[in-house]
Amino acid sequence: MTTESTQSDEQKIRDLINAWGEASEAGDLTAQMQLMTEDVVFLTSGSAPMRRKQFAEAFAAMVAIMHLTCRSNVQEITISGDLALCWNLLEVSFTPIEGGQTRKHAGNVLTALRRGPNGQWRIWRDANLLTLV
Repeated sequence: MTTESTQSDEQKIRDLINAWGEASEAGDLTAQMQLMTEDVVFLTSGSAPMRRKQFAEAFAAMVAIMHLTCRSNVQEITISGDLALCWNLLEVSFTPIEGGQTRKHAGNVLTALRRGPNGQWRIWRDANLLTLV
């Protein structure tokens, strides 16, 4: 793979991370679903792994009562063929829609991405290590 195509893929992954944050803040589950594979798995501390359906249910329930703000700081992207890893420092603030105290969570996220036949990168596995700060 050439350096130029690696840089292009890296930018596509950065764009995906940004689109995910924007969709999260907008409460746009439809946009998020387009950014993940059908067999996606989300891993979080203290919880069972979430598949696509469980993620959709949990996100829909959360955005019904919370507003999110997200800030990502990509630390590293490694690409090998149609797989990529992205290490990201993430901050997410949750503010109750009805009013109340904002809770801020921050930490490392390690995301494995797959490139589909159409060349689009999607989230395949996501290990989220955010904690309350």
